[in-house]
Amino acid sequence: MTIQQAVEEFNKVFQKNKGFLEGKDDFYCGITNDIERREQEHNAEILYCVKANSFAKAKELEQALHDEGYDTGAQVGNGQEDSIYVYMYKKIPGVTQEND
Repeated sequence: MTIQQAVEEFNKVFQKNKGFLEGKDDFYCGITNDIERREQEHNAEILYCVKANSFAKAKELEQALHDEGYDTGAQVGNGQEDSIYVYMYKKIPGVTQEND
C-alpha cells in the first residue's frame, strides 16, 4: 500500500465516523509500537490502524495525515525505531487524552 492509498483508507474511516460539523481535526492520528497501550493511554477506541514497513514509513504516513488536516499532536514523527503502527481515533472532549 502506498502512502496515498493509506491516506485514502484513513479518509474512508473518517467519513464513516464523523458527526455533523466534525472535521479531520476532530480525529487524532499517531504512531506507536504498541496499539493496546496507546488505546489505554489515550482512553480511546482505535478506529483504524495500519502497520508500516518501517519507522520511516510510519513517520511519512503520519506527516501525510497531518498535511491532510488530522490532529497529530505537537511532535509529528515522534516515536521509537519500532513504532510502525499508524492509528486513528475520534477525539471526545473530556474523555480522550491527546497529550503526548
